[in-house]
Amino acid sequence: MKTMNTELKKVVSRVKMAQEKLQGIMKNQGWVEDAKKYAERQGREVKKLFTADVEKVKTFLLRERKYLDKIQKHIPGEVRKFGVFVKTQKKEFERLLTGLRKARTNGKLLVKGKAKGRKAVKVSVKAKTTKSKTARKSTTAASA
Repeated sequence: MKTMNTELKKVVSRVKMAQEKLQGIMKNQGWVEDAKKYAERQGREVKKLFTADVEKVKTFLLRERKYLDKIQKHIPGEVRKFGVFVKTQKKEFERLLTGLRKARTNGKLLVKGKAKGRKAVKVSVKAKTTKSKTARKSTTAASA
């Protein structure tokens, strides 16, 4: 029992010493308060720096938004214009293709040698003689 009491006394004395150290540390918390104050001051300084920049960024974004809104309003009109352009080009291309098909059925399609790396295509069309053409030829030959 004596050994138990001595052990118990040792543990109690250690707890008391630890408690005293903890209280000493808690009393010397001045540096924590100083650090808090310093951090608050620095936070205010950073806030001042950012508020000026935030205002600049905000005005820039508003300006860009207005510009993008203007562009966005023009997009549907431009798309319509492009659609009309594509349709006219398609019609023109189809017209050229039909002309080429007619020329091919009416005449011969001759391919000559290469001209600057590309194939040169010559279309010769046989002239159809009609009554009006032969009548014109005979009147011009008679007057000459």
